[in-house]
Amino acid sequence: MTLWTEICDLITRHQVTRLADRLVTLTEEERAELGGRLPGLVKELRRARTERVRADHPDDFEEMASWEIGDLLDELADALLLTGVGVITGPAAAVTWMTSRDVNRRWAEEPDVAQVCRVAATRPREWRRDVAVRLAQRVRRPADRIAPLAVALLRESGAVPPDHDPLVAAWLAAPSVADDPLTPVLLPRVFDADGAGRALRDERLEPRPTRWLAAASRELPREQVLDGCVSRFLRGGEAQDLRFFVRLHTLLDPTPAESAPRLRDYLRLLPSAPGTVAELAAGQVRGAMPLEHADLVEAVDALTFRDEAKLAATGLRWLDQAIRATPEAAADFVTALTMAYAHKSFDVRTRAAELTLKHADLFAEHAEAILDGIPQLPADLGVRLAAQFGGDRPVEDLIEAKEFPPLPEAPAPERFPEPSIFPNYHERWIGWERWMAAFVAGVAENRTNLRRGLRPHVDQRTEYPRDRKEIADPDEWQAVLAEELVVPGSLPEIPPVGPEKFWDGASHSVSVRPVLRGEEIELEPPKRRITVSGAWRPGRYLDDDTPLRAIFITWTSDDGPAGAVAVEAGRRIPFANGRVYLYGQPSDDDQALDPGSDEFDDYEDVADAVPDRRPVEPGVRYDDSVAAMPSHALHGAYERMADLGVNPDRIAAMRQGLPVPPPGPDEPLVAVTVGFVPPRLRSFQPRALPPLHEWRRRHRLPHPNHLSPPTDFLVNRYAELYGALRAGTLPPVLLATPTWMTGHLDPDVLVDRLETCAAAGVEPLRADLTQALLRLPRGSHPAAADRAAKIDSSAARRAAEWLEGEGMPDPECGLQWTHMVNASMVEFGDGEPEHFTEVRLTPVLRATPTGDELIDEVLLRQPFDWSGEGLGSGIGGWPAMLPSHREVVAVNMLPFVLHSRWYASVTPAELSRLAACDGPMSEATAVIIAVLLGSGVTGTIPVVLRMAARGELPAEAIGRQLALVLRRTWRETRPAIAALTELADAGGHHEVWRILRALLPGMLPGEGQRITVTHAELVAFAADVARWTGARGEIPVVGEYAQSRRTIRFVHECKRLHAQLTGATS
Repeated sequence: MTLWTEICDLITRHQVTRLADRLVTLTEEERAELGGRLPGLVKELRRARTERVRADHPDDFEEMASWEIGDLLDELADALLLTGVGVITGPAAAVTWMTSRDVNRRWAEEPDVAQVCRVAATRPREWRRDVAVRLAQRVRRPADRIAPLAVALLRESGAVPPDHDPLVAAWLAAPSVADDPLTPVLLPRVFDADGAGRALRDERLEPRPTRWLAAASRELPREQVLDGCVSRFLRGGEAQDLRFFVRLHTLLDPTPAESAPRLRDYLRLLPSAPGTVAELAAGQVRGAMPLEHADLVEAVDALTFRDEAKLAATGLRWLDQAIRATPEAAADFVTALTMAYAHKSFDVRTRAAELTLKHADLFAEHAEAILDGIPQLPADLGVRLAAQFGGDRPVEDLIEAKEFPPLPEAPAPERFPEPSIFPNYHERWIGWERWMAAFVAGVAENRTNLRRGLRPHVDQRTEYPRDRKEIADPDEWQAVLAEELVVPGSLPEIPPVGPEKFWDGASHSVSVRPVLRGEEIELEPPKRRITVSGAWRPGRYLDDDTPLRAIFITWTSDDGPAGAVAVEAGRRIPFANGRVYLYGQPSDDDQALDPGSDEFDDYEDVADAVPDRRPVEPGVRYDDSVAAMPSHALHGAYERMADLGVNPDRIAAMRQGLPVPPPGPDEPLVAVTVGFVPPRLRSFQPRALPPLHEWRRRHRLPHPNHLSPPTDFLVNRYAELYGALRAGTLPPVLLATPTWMTGHLDPDVLVDRLETCAAAGVEPLRADLTQALLRLPRGSHPAAADRAAKIDSSAARRAAEWLEGEGMPDPECGLQWTHMVNASMVEFGDGEPEHFTEVRLTPVLRATPTGDELIDEVLLRQPFDWSGEGLGSGIGGWPAMLPSHREVVAVNMLPFVLHSRWYASVTPAELSRLAACDGPMSEATAVIIAVLLGSGVTGTIPVVLRMAARGELPAEAIGRQLALVLRRTWRETRPAIAALTELADAGGHHEVWRILRALLPGMLPGEGQRITVTHAELVAFAADVARWTGARGEIPVVGEYAQSRRTIRFVHECKRLHAQLTGATS
């Protein structure tokens, strides 16, 4: 084997250790020979792998070759790098090889630094130093694959590290070594190198300084470290990049004498440095006091400008001290004082106002500047300053009055679009209504033209399952109607409930028991207990039902399953190869089966459910084609036999159907009995369904539990259309098509349609008439009632009664908040438990019976309290089904308000349709609005404003429900305040106050509860809104907190709100 072949073999087999051992023994001549041939090795590896992939994957070899070559180079990268270090002569060429894309692979394992250094140690020192420096200059970030190697080569060669920032960060991230020769050179560079601070961000002072903090404070001169930290602060950067230098500065704890020369630098850091740096700088400035007056003014201005409340408060404290020390210089601090009026911290604003009042005499000449800043302060503080500095001007003129736009005008209702058999509308419910109306009218006007227009769509819809027993999707109903028109009778009718024939699958039960040798083994237990599984069905089995047969198959551990005996009712029956034969002796084909196994073992579960895997002769009532002892039934028996002491080798032979070796002398005898119930043909008469449920089954309507009431009502209309189409009783026009986009139907248009049906001699459809009546505007319509009374049809007479009266009475609507307790939903009651998980809004709907089955049992039945796939189908069209009873719709939407991630959800679009309808609104609508406001959902505010403009917003109910939403769900207070602020700014401030007045009693902390910042922000917002609206009327819970002597912001805001509501002094 040649040297080149030997090296190539070690590389391709990735034997790095042996490769390193061989490389250290090379002579300079051998290195020169190998170095010239090494680049060609990678080309050859690429070519060979490409050809192999081309042969294995001729269709997509290019993509596969790319992946395969990448994986190959990732695997060999360590060996290739090691070889380059050992054989390439020129330092520049060596570094180029080490950093090439074929060697420095992104996803390859880290190189073995120790092996590389061992091989490099055999090269000349100058070569190693040159390579180390060049490689270090190629480092781009601490995580570079070559970074640890560059650092190790610099240490090993003694080369001077280049001035390269990423190298410093890589050195800091590399493992430490004792007496590191790089420390004296690289450690001072941490103050200037970009990335060094981020590499050191996890250094800690407690419980003791960690590695680099201790090294910097120990190895470097103190003055150099302080200068380095301050210069690093002045360069700026993110807080995490400066964290190490802040901690290092803190560790040194400079004295006032050391800080004095750097005072100007510390002052420069106060306005804009990250908070931790500014806090450190403020501490150094404070230690250098007293300052020159100009420096102090600069410091106070800088600190009051900061967003951090702690720093701003420090600036105000220095301001107060300076004014007390030099009252004549108070004017120099007016700018800082008025700047603090606009601070985001309430405590800072309050302290600034108090200092202004405290030194009011000194600021008298600067009243205009102070008055200009008053609008930035809370109202009560602004009033106090205005009274002090406003002179003769009224306080009201100095406090900025907030202006609000008028509420928007309610938009006029839009007309419903014309019917179309091919509607192209983004709202599905509108398309459904237009399609139904166009379909019915098209059948009446020109059935041939309609059939011609629908045929291409019917021909394209090949995926529709013609044997489907339930149809819940309106789009599928439209497809069924179209297909019935084009190809009559294409969907077979569902027959009435009658006797059924079906196969029961086989059942197996196994018992294992030890017996004594010589003892007579019972082949059939005296008390037979057979458990047969299966789903219960209401109904009864008929007289010709096949009786149950129980067969007991017994064998012992001495003989194995091959020696089994089958007994039924005390007599033996044919049994062979794990099967019983109920219809004679086994055939030759059966004898050829694998003994003790089932030829369909992979499908045993399916086989048991469908026992007709083999042809069964006519008249056969039992199926003996399934295995009586399948492997899955005996699995537990074999495990029990092992527990009782049967030899495992003998058990393995039984499992595999092999001859069973004789038992050992001390081996116990175990008897196994398998109770087998063969598949049998059953004869069953299902229980008759109630008339309404039977009608639903015959018309392919799902069970009511699978649909929400409005969706159920809609598919009833489709099923009714389908039945009328097959019976040839379709009316010439649908009654229920809306005339307005709200879903309302003009009473006169309804009467016109009734006249059209009467003229054609066809009665309108029942569900169509019911939907039309529910879409009438609220109240009585005497003129339309008189017209309808003159039409000779039962539908017209019913319509006349409805039009003459007040329509459907408003049902009792409401909701209950419930939560999960031990797998049951329980009401919350007056408060909340400490911990609760799932929360639901349980609908409450109670209606006076109308006598209409579709209204009483379908549309107005109690909705569910859960959401699921399909339950909220078509939720956008629900308001149009009951446009005069929108609270009923809101009750049906409740299950989709909180739980809406994967299924239908209630969005501002649904709320907008609900708001455009008519009828009372209460808690159900209020909780929908509360959840949308609490979630900060875009588009909610315009809808609420339109409701407010119509005077229909249930503001008090929204406030009560919003408090529950914030307490019982994941929604938070701040987004709710932001939404209410947006609503108030848009002109709904009076409605917002009504909401807040009902919200506060439920949101403020009770006895034993912690007061939070959000409580203070909520009361502050309420105080502002109360002032904007001139609200009056005490809120007891606010009044109680207003009596507190605590000085926290929450109490202050309660006092401010209480003063506004009662007219008292805050």
